[in-house]
Amino acid sequence: MVVRKNQVLIIAFIFAFIILFLRLLQLQFAEHNKFSGLAHENAATIVREPAPRGIIYDRYGKVLVENRPVFSVRVLPHILSKKSKSEQQRILSLLSSLLSYKVELKVSATEPIIVKDKVALKTAMQISEKGRELEGVVLTSRPIRLVRHGSVASHVLGYVGEIEASELAKMRKQGYRMGDIVGKDGVEKIYDRQIRGVDGGKKVEVDVYGAPIRILESMEPTQGPDMKLTLDIEMQKAVEAALGNQEGAVVVLNANSGEILAMASYPNYDPNVFTEPMQNWRWKELKQKKHPFINRALAIYPPGSVFKVVTLAAALSEEKARASERTNCYGTYLIKNRLAKCWLFGGHGSIDLMEGLVWSCDVIFYDLGRRLGPDLMSKYAKKFGLGMRTGLDLPQEKKGTIPNRAWKEKYLKTSWYEGDSINYGIGQGFVEVTPLQMAVLYASIASGNIYKPYVVAEIKDRQGKVLYKGETEVVGEVPVSSENLKLIRNALKQVVARGTGVAARVAGIPAAGKTGTAENPGKPHAWFVCYAPYDDPEIVISVFVAHGEHGDKASAYVARDILKWYKEHRLKKVYPEERFEGQYILHGNVAVPYRHRYAPIPSAEAE
Repeated sequence: MVVRKNQVLIIAFIFAFIILFLRLLQLQFAEHNKFSGLAHENAATIVREPAPRGIIYDRYGKVLVENRPVFSVRVLPHILSKKSKSEQQRILSLLSSLLSYKVELKVSATEPIIVKDKVALKTAMQISEKGRELEGVVLTSRPIRLVRHGSVASHVLGYVGEIEASELAKMRKQGYRMGDIVGKDGVEKIYDRQIRGVDGGKKVEVDVYGAPIRILESMEPTQGPDMKLTLDIEMQKAVEAALGNQEGAVVVLNANSGEILAMASYPNYDPNVFTEPMQNWRWKELKQKKHPFINRALAIYPPGSVFKVVTLAAALSEEKARASERTNCYGTYLIKNRLAKCWLFGGHGSIDLMEGLVWSCDVIFYDLGRRLGPDLMSKYAKKFGLGMRTGLDLPQEKKGTIPNRAWKEKYLKTSWYEGDSINYGIGQGFVEVTPLQMAVLYASIASGNIYKPYVVAEIKDRQGKVLYKGETEVVGEVPVSSENLKLIRNALKQVVARGTGVAARVAGIPAAGKTGTAENPGKPHAWFVCYAPYDDPEIVISVFVAHGEHGDKASAYVARDILKWYKEHRLKKVYPEERFEGQYILHGNVAVPYRHRYAPIPSAEAE
């Protein structure tokens, strides 16, 4: 019995030995590389070197955003401590002479010590050349963004900064890490993943205490792909100069593609201030501006009379009115016991529907809004793309508000009144749009198509391979028959030729457009939207000036300056100046002959 027990024990010991031996063979041979790698990783640490982001160009290849290297000099005390006293002194003396100040440090420290940040390029090159003589000294660099033109196009380009905890929580799965530099606004934000590079760095061997011993491997960072925008930087400068220091926004679109040629918003900011720790005076300067980070081209405002093309298109399409029908405008419109005023004191007299648009007669559009009602108005406004995001590849875009009966009942808990309808007809009341939406709307009138706007033309990697390409996309057609569209286009042409938009007339580039004044708490907002040339449209200009009071002045003057610049620098052909002798404009009930483009005219609509 005892012999049998001994045999069982022997067999068990042999079996256990065989298992241990096989496991040892597995660890020594089959999994040698795995555990050797883990041991190597445990004995090494990575000193990251951030990769430069891709360069951003305008449509003509001009650099808008690039990278500037910032160099730092670090000392690895653990390596230096292994040198003799004389050798340590020699290294520190040489480093001091290169940096032009005496370097003193405790070589007993374990962590790398930054002895100087923001080292000049010339000094960095000298340190790099003497690398063998400076054992234990490490030169590192990090790229920072340099926006070539300062605050110009800041809301389009955006800025970068260190990733925040809330951002990291959402982006960790995409490979982002604490300390990463990411886009915070503009195309820098929307296309962050596409234009960021691959970080490099140095793999440093460390001891059991984490102290660096030697550099094992250096990995060069890879710069990110380059981006080309649809933006024309020279036009952008002209647009911002035309807007000046007026709070507002301007959008310039290619009338036949949806490309954003220029987009300005004021107040703006200089993205370069975020590349380094914010100095107090710079922060105070930004705070003194009125919300400089809001892109007003994508914010919502009441449209006022620039919305009247929607009312007119709906009325003609639904046969609620005829182009030739006439209305007597005496300066007021009676609705129950309320008198709604026209902008022109005394009224426009007997005026037909199309002249009503030329002179922006409120009485006519009060009546059209009343005839159509909120649901038909909403239907056509949405067909033109209002009340929804355009899909532009920039952050901050708002939807706007295009109300109907159900909307008011849901959000305001009350019924729709006829007074709401007459306000709707002139673009007031609950209607809210963005300057970009109005640019897209007038582009659809100019071309017949509703285009999705975009600002990034293409993204290419370092080898020239196209990784992304922005393309023209038609997302709808103008909801108006060709016959009615022709009538609307002609009326818009007359607005600039002899109507409320005459201030925007520029000889040699005939335009079609519309002024607008939107009632608002405080002074009214001023609008002007146009396209040019009217017979072969190339560009659309949407101008919004907050509290500018009169569209025929504040906003039309901005558009005029942009049209002048476009004629001189970008227009494909020159148009002869048109004259309008024999035509008349209405001032109250009196017809005044229009003789010359500089002839006195009545003050246009309170626009």
